[in-house]
Amino acid sequence: MWNRNRSVTLSLVVCFLACAILTAGLFAGPWAVKMWFLLYRGWSENGEAMVRMLTLFKVCFYPCAVLGFVTLYSLMRLLLNIKENAIFIMPNVKYLRRISWCCFAFSLITLVSGVLYIPYLFVSVAAGFVGLMLRVVKNVMENAVQLKEENELTI
Repeated sequence: MWNRNRSVTLSLVVCFLACAILTAGLFAGPWAVKMWFLLYRGWSENGEAMVRMLTLFKVCFYPCAVLGFVTLYSLMRLLLNIKENAIFIMPNVKYLRRISWCCFAFSLITLVSGVLYIPYLFVSVAAGFVGLMLRVVKNVMENAVQLKEENELTI
């Protein structure tokens, strides 16, 4: 039977898989981008467009990868706290805040990159929206923590 503990465990496994994929992307990303534009777009291997695209990818992807690792670390810490039934605590608010700021930074990086490659604009909007939703959840969580602390002080 599916329960909360299994759901949190599944989420942790997905986070670890995302870390592995992101790590692989650090090494194979430029090659994958090059293959994409060679095979599916028919670009020249050493053409000016290919060089620009690879440069744009590196300038955008590597800072975003750092943000991705910070986000995944914070998400795993949040999930571990939830697994131990420590839900309405200030560290969880801190993790949500950190994740939302990472989303906003990711959105800004891809927004700037979107000037040169339009699909990044869509990624930027999505990341900004996720960051906004996380800020709302963070504010709700922060208020819940404050209410919990006030109730603990009540006799």
